[in-house]
Amino acid sequence: MKINNAPLVSVIMPVYNAGRFLVPAVESILKQTYKNIEFIIVDDGSSDGSWGIIKTYQKQYPNKIIAVQTEKTTNAAGNGATNFGLTFAKGKYIARMDADDISHPKRIEKQVGYMEDHQEILLLGTQATVINAKGEKTGIKTVPVAHNDIYTTYGIIHPIIHPSVMIRRSMLPNPMKLYAMRYDVNDDYYTFFRLLQVGTFANLPECLISYRIHGNNASLVYIKEKFINSVKIRVDAVLHLNYRISFQAIFLMVIQSLIIGILPERIIVPVYMFIRDIPSAIKNLEKKFIHTRLSLKDTLHTKQVSMVR
Repeated sequence: MKINNAPLVSVIMPVYNAGRFLVPAVESILKQTYKNIEFIIVDDGSSDGSWGIIKTYQKQYPNKIIAVQTEKTTNAAGNGATNFGLTFAKGKYIARMDADDISHPKRIEKQVGYMEDHQEILLLGTQATVINAKGEKTGIKTVPVAHNDIYTTYGIIHPIIHPSVMIRRSMLPNPMKLYAMRYDVNDDYYTFFRLLQVGTFANLPECLISYRIHGNNASLVYIKEKFINSVKIRVDAVLHLNYRISFQAIFLMVIQSLIIGILPERIIVPVYMFIRDIPSAIKNLEKKFIHTRLSLKDTLHTKQVSMVR
């Protein structure tokens, strides 16, 4: 695909106190094999030096990077900042990027190629390699590939890896706004439910993004509250968006509700990660189990010593 004929892609990356991981995220977009990109970086009121890093890159790549700041912090998993960034975008396609993740060098090239060959596609995601704070691979995050499977799975979990998304802008109900700001960090889930009624979804079978799990991910904090939001969104989709939920999804939602209701917050995250096929969660669970056993053993030993005395 020659650069003169290649459609422009607007990569939008919201940033909120992501200085620790910002450089590899920015570099991964600058090193894309697909070159007709404008890179819109939106600082959402960071206080950790992120803006300084962004401005340094913008000065080095003035023809590629657009650096902007929101008037006030939106901090809803970057969705509000992305909406703001969209007002500066000129691309045929909108690609989402998170400031703590890393895109594969051919991510944009492969997504554009697929979108150009499949004009019915509105939203295209990918699979993801899971990495930790050090950038070490810890697992694979997999999602269904075909639209029908994605549609059915939406009633159970969110089957799109958010920072891997590319969207055909011309098919958006409002080309100047992507996210409906209604459910805080779950706004992407609700918004994509709405877009399911508009066009076809797909996920490429390849891992084209490294999804970083580092303990402060917006999706992994206050997870009980987020699960309640997810249930509300599914009910909203059924009642108001004509979403056809399956009996299996209803059954699994009841099971999910029981599990989330019973388990303490600190256990829910590794269980969630395990369900989503992230093997590192097994190690976390093992560590928690071993720690609990050792603590219990120490307590019993102390009591025994006290009784002997």
